[in-house]
Order: sequence, then structure tokens, then C-alpha cells
Amino acid sequence: MSEIFSRSNKVLDHNPRVAINNLTEDGSSLDWAIFALHALLFLGVLAWTFTTPPRRRIFHYISILILFITTILYFVLASNLGSTPVRQYLNDGDIINRTRQIFYARWVAYLLNFALAFFALQLLAAVDWASVWFTVFLVFIWATLYLAGAMTNSSWKWGFFGMAVFAHILIAWMALGVARGHIGRIEQLSHKSFTMLAAWEVFMMMMYAVAWAVSEGANKIHVDSEQIFYSILDTLSFGVFAVLLILQTKKLDLDYLRLSSHENGRLRDSHSILGGNGPARRTQNDKDVV
Repeated sequence: MSEIFSRSNKVLDHNPRVAINNLTEDGSSLDWAIFALHALLFLGVLAWTFTTPPRRRIFHYISILILFITTILYFVLASNLGSTPVRQYLNDGDIINRTRQIFYARWVAYLLNFALAFFALQLLAAVDWASVWFTVFLVFIWATLYLAGAMTNSSWKWGFFGMAVFAHILIAWMALGVARGHIGRIEQLSHKSFTMLAAWEVFMMMMYAVAWAVSEGANKIHVDSEQIFYSILDTLSFGVFAVLLILQTKKLDLDYLRLSSHENGRLRDSHSILGGNGPARRTQNDKDVV
């Protein structure tokens, strides 16, 4: 009976260690706790979405995606999956060929989540589509560079680090410079919400550089300590941000920002199709002649 209620974490019995500096059962237990937290947030926001009019759900949908991805990420981390051993050129002591467990799944999730976050922010700022996609692809580059650096087993990894920092500077310029200036000229309430959320995410991204430098970069902290550092950042960058995104935008005029949906989907003016006689509907005869 005692075995049924045992709280010990046996994940390493099923998914063994892959490196010398590897996640332990304590680190896995922390990841399970963060998994549970984001799973609850995900379910809560999902339920919240059903109480929101469909035409105002765009930021709910983005928040749901962010929380779902984070929940999946921490299931992977807690299960000791999504990783590979990488030999560290900076070794603790005189251990030759010391390997560190690198979670590549982490940076894949960051690529998706930060892209979603800045996509939402650029929509909130009502900038042009060129600025939106330029910022999103900068995020792709930022995450890919950190992943490439983490997988490099020589000092050349700091070259990737430097380019990732430069990508972060460009992202900050697009968010706090271009986008913030644009929304500040046209709508003050959206400007206030955007400034708070954008500054939050830009600062969090800077902290990821610090976390990478002392873990995947310089191999100065244990993988368990890495989990603590990243879990705090992930909770603030994704969990808290997802909730704040909804709270800060729930009173905004989404019609003015052209972000609200309509009962006819993207066909906003059904009268131009059927002369006002009910909802728009295309038949076989309405197809374009080629």
C-alpha cells in the first residue's frame, strides 16, 4: 500500500541518463510541478475563452497556444526526453570529455512561443504586415542561434551567442522602437498595454541570455539548477504573459485595431454578395471563370 502513495520520482528508471551532467529526480520533480502549473493555466484560459464572445477571442487563442506549448515542453523535460549529450569544452575539474545534457526541445518551444508572443504584440501595435513578419522571423533566428550554440562543443558557441544577442537587439528595436512609436501615435490605451507587455517580454528575453551563458554556454551550473533558472523565466515569459495579454486587451476596441472577428468570418460585407438577403453563401455557379 505504501508503494501506491510513494512520492518518489522514478522517471530515470524509464528514461535513463544521457550525459554525465544530467537531470536528476529532483530536477524532474520540479519540471513536473511546472508542468502541472501550466496545465492548470491552459485549462483555465481555455474555459475563459468559452465565456468570451467569438469576435473577441484572438488574444485568447494566442494565449492558449502559448500555454499548451509550455505544458508540452515541461512534460518532455520532466520525462527526461528531448535532449542529447554534448561534450563541454569548459569542464568541471579535470574530467576529460565531460558531457552535459542539452534539451533541444526547450529551444524549439521557445522559437514557437516567443514568435507567438511577438506576433500578438505586433498585432496589438497595429503595424504593417512587413513589420509583423520581420519581427517573427527575427525570433526564429534568435532561438535557432541559441540552439546551435548549445549543440556546439567548442568555444565557437560564443559566436552563436553574440549573433543571438544582436538578434535580440533588433527584436527590441522593432518592439519598443518601431511598434511602440506607431501605436503611440494612433491609440493611447493600446499604447499603454503594448508598452507594458512588450517591455516585459524584451526584458525576459535578455534574462534567457544570462541563463544560457551560465548553463549551455559556460557549463557553470548543474542541469538541475538550469531547470530552476529556466522554469522561473518560462513561468514569467509564458504563463504570466499569457494571462496578462488577455487582461490587458479585454477592454480594447478590437474593431478599431481590425482584430475582431465577424459572424461571416472574413466576409464582413454579405450585402455586397447577395444584396442584403441573408448570410453570404457561394454556390457552384459563383466560382471564378478561368
